[in-house]
Amino acid sequence: MMMLIWRHCLLLVALVPVFMTAHANADSLFGDQDRLPTVDEAIVLVTDADWDNQQVLLDFELYDNLYLYQHQFKFTLTDTNGNVLDDFSDFTLPEGKAKTDEIFGDVEVYFHRLSLALPLQSVPLVDTRLEVRYQGCIEDTLCYPPTKKIVEFASPQPEKKSPAASPTSPVASDDADFFDTLNSDDANAFNEWMENQSIGLIVGLFFVGGLLLAFTPCVFPMVPILSGIIAGQDNPSATRGFVLSCAYVLGVALPYTLAGLLVALFGAGLNLQFLLQQPAAIITSVVIFVLLSLSMFGLYELQLPQFLRDKLHQPGQEKRGSLLGAGIMGAISALVVSPCVTPILAGALIYVAASGDAATGAASLFALSIGMGVPLIIFGTGGGSLLPRAGMWMEEIKRFFGVVMLGVAIWLLDRIISDTLTLGLYGLLLAIYGVQLGALDAAGEGLARLKRGVALVLALYGSVMIVGALSGGSDPLQPLQPLTQPAATVQQQANPATQDHGPWKTVVGKASLEQALAASRQAGKPVLVDFFAEWCVACKVLEETTLSNEAVLTKMQGFDLYRVDITEINADSQAIMAQYNILGLPALVFFTPASNEIPKSRVLGEMGPERFIEHLNARVMPHL
Repeated sequence: MMMLIWRHCLLLVALVPVFMTAHANADSLFGDQDRLPTVDEAIVLVTDADWDNQQVLLDFELYDNLYLYQHQFKFTLTDTNGNVLDDFSDFTLPEGKAKTDEIFGDVEVYFHRLSLALPLQSVPLVDTRLEVRYQGCIEDTLCYPPTKKIVEFASPQPEKKSPAASPTSPVASDDADFFDTLNSDDANAFNEWMENQSIGLIVGLFFVGGLLLAFTPCVFPMVPILSGIIAGQDNPSATRGFVLSCAYVLGVALPYTLAGLLVALFGAGLNLQFLLQQPAAIITSVVIFVLLSLSMFGLYELQLPQFLRDKLHQPGQEKRGSLLGAGIMGAISALVVSPCVTPILAGALIYVAASGDAATGAASLFALSIGMGVPLIIFGTGGGSLLPRAGMWMEEIKRFFGVVMLGVAIWLLDRIISDTLTLGLYGLLLAIYGVQLGALDAAGEGLARLKRGVALVLALYGSVMIVGALSGGSDPLQPLQPLTQPAATVQQQANPATQDHGPWKTVVGKASLEQALAASRQAGKPVLVDFFAEWCVACKVLEETTLSNEAVLTKMQGFDLYRVDITEINADSQAIMAQYNILGLPALVFFTPASNEIPKSRVLGEMGPERFIEHLNARVMPHL
């Protein structure tokens, strides 16, 4: 069969000059009315984007006696940087007319006209390009070579509404107020607002957005890290705390600026939040925090390499080393303690990805990181003046922050190890720290007796956590739960990835999600999908405060509620995030009973119960 195909192809190539000569002679003898059409004349492709119904429309107008091969169609949707958004592998072409072809054998073909509607899993938030591949033949006359067409689509723009049109969810427009944009739930509204503003206003918006990000739970671990750096100084003061805090924040800004460059160059498909959860990145960060914590216990002293110390050997050398160390710690913290995804951060990523301007991307994310660092600088300045001067108390504080850094290391490690092992590590840390504080020493008087009591409690509770971990427990607040509950219940709680949460059904894997959506589509029920991961702090906050709220659940009666667990870092999780265009976590996506995503309804980041209900009323319910 393959030899026959090659022979036909070679014969076609060999006959091209003959055909061209004969074609030219035919034009001279019979006129242009007998000229065979070009491929673009024979196959006219008309396209349109129906964003409201989440589909791309293709209409093929065909020349008389021309047919298109069904099996030669291929469709690929990418952003302007080449990142694949959808390959439409699940799309089924309509039934064609059976034909026995000399080259391909028994095939299905289309005559006269063909209309297709390519369904989209979600409305793209950036400019896109659709690549369409097809091949056609004029029966008994000519076969055209495989053809590729590139069709460009602009990102859908939110409808411009007056503030009175949607009081609960303001939508950005050309004259949108700066603070209304900051208060918006819609990430696309930030993108639209920034497209119509000067670079100065954009940088200002990013700076203020960074201030808001500083108070999200994902940034809180930076506080003890910065405190540990300041506590490591011999004579901490307000001035020294300010300088070290600024160095730390500039270190934080470095990865953000680099991220702005990368997202501008490679587009929204570059999911940095997901990439930084790779085991190699997490383990590297854990090792760094362990080394830093051990230096707090006085096991060794971290300093610059010899060749750098020789070059910097002058007054103020130690300060230079401390500033460099603070900057390095800031950069590491930014990589491993990333902020929660909120509408403004998602809007920033959308804007930077769509702009394709590396300078704009770098300046925008730099402003965001500096805004996020302002509260840290204020805290570091105050913390430096409040810490005691050198002495025994200072050594105790250094050891305390050493324990805190070990706790941060375990918190990071929890993303790739079991909850049971995490519980055991926390217990071991508390028990050792309790003994180090003097749990086994003779009781003194006054503060010494109080210190021994605290140390004894820490050591005992750490021991209980170790016992709980050895018996299969995973909850630090109830470490002995396996010993007090039936084995079946404990086994279910030890497997949170497959455990349903009230009305929320947990789904793991792309295939399971597609089956769940198909079942809801067959039942004619709307769907809310919660994309979450165990390593996402904001996901847990959203679940505890909003998604389990009685008023919210009552409002969503009749919905199928799915929790898609993408905790495990693998190709399947990456495919899910790419298919549904998930920029980061947490992300809530609403679907109609026909499994089409409801436009402008996504929730990115945390949202309180009352505001979530307002969002349902304004953005979701009108489409159902």
